[in-house]
Amino acid sequence: MKHKILIIEDETRLLRILKMVLTDNGYQVKTAQDGQQGIGVWTQWNPEVVVTDLKMRPVDGMEVLKFGRLNFPDIPLIILTAFGSIETAVIAMKIGAFDFLSKPVDHKQLLEIIEQALVANKKEPESLEDLIGSSVEMEQIKKNILLFASTDSSVFINGESGTGKEIVARSIHKASERKNGPFVKVNCAAIPRELIESELFGHKKGSFTGAIQDRKGAFIQADKGVLFLDEIGDLPIELQPKLLHAVEEKTITPIGASSPTPVSIKILSATNLNLEVMISESKFRADLFYRLSTICLNMPALRDKPTDISELALFFTKKFCLEFKKPVLKIADKAIQTLENYSWPGNIRELKNVIERAALTCNKETITHDNLPEIINKETIHPLPQNTKDHGFDMATQEQNLLQAALEQCGWNQSNAAKKLGITRSALRYRLQKHGIKK
Repeated sequence: MKHKILIIEDETRLLRILKMVLTDNGYQVKTAQDGQQGIGVWTQWNPEVVVTDLKMRPVDGMEVLKFGRLNFPDIPLIILTAFGSIETAVIAMKIGAFDFLSKPVDHKQLLEIIEQALVANKKEPESLEDLIGSSVEMEQIKKNILLFASTDSSVFINGESGTGKEIVARSIHKASERKNGPFVKVNCAAIPRELIESELFGHKKGSFTGAIQDRKGAFIQADKGVLFLDEIGDLPIELQPKLLHAVEEKTITPIGASSPTPVSIKILSATNLNLEVMISESKFRADLFYRLSTICLNMPALRDKPTDISELALFFTKKFCLEFKKPVLKIADKAIQTLENYSWPGNIRELKNVIERAALTCNKETITHDNLPEIINKETIHPLPQNTKDHGFDMATQEQNLLQAALEQCGWNQSNAAKKLGITRSALRYRLQKHGIKK
């Protein structure tokens, strides 16, 4: 089956040439001569890749991009422009454009980018559907999930609160051969110390006061499936030897039982605490840590993958608008910028709460910075230096020059250069790697 490509371009001659080039290379192509017409074709035809000019009337390429991110977030969109500055390109990429090309269009480069977009657009396994974000960091996490799910080795998930550790744990379960077995979660921080042993290992009737019947613990409940020990750093030190034995021997002994019971489980654990520091302070057993962390997966903070923020914001906006039975809202460019410049100490959970409130309180068609909490609006957005704007170079060259200039002005100190550009250090590192810029 031929891949379906939609081209939106107001220059008739260029539109005809691009259609001919793509058709000759085996693609099925439809065209539109403005953004409004293009959105109509997109809705009816369901293309696999969209290529759109940036400067069009009455609806421009940025509006086409925003429409796509809200309604078809999985469809890659490529921007064409002869007029855009580096700022426009950066905003487009942040909102979710797959890539951009400057006019005159290099046909070979366009074909290469479309091929890359089609590869990227292949449907992900069902196990990864809940993981929102296409940053370099998130793509690596997705690859690791599929790899770690292929073995019964224990996986330790580390990261700040709100980074999505439980979602990753459930994704590993879905991707594993145990997906038809149970997924049992135990929050070690939420269970009273005197009940945690029974919660994990179960007990026999009459084994202690109040034990009026047999109880199956989490290990037995998770047999032939996955056991997720959340907040493992809060597990009482006196119970850790028994957990170590269960992990090593794959057997458990319920309270009051006279013989062990074998179990077949894959163990996942997570914490936002530094277990290595706790080990040095004798608050966590080193041997248990090593058994739980056969494989480690570190979840990055949201501020370290800023390119995911707009994608998550759009996803949550659509989710809550549907929940509140409201038309799907847009998000203003300035609001997106504000979200991307905030440090997000509460990570994805905090962003989700902010968007929920904004979607509920917004009484217009577009969420603006006025719908965001005051603490988020207080953080300064750093403008790009005036002398970098509107040069006649293509956008990739402008971006390289901008990065190079910022680094040279800051003595190649990446932290200071990132501040000067108004982006995070991780975003700067990504751009340096993209352009191969080294000192």
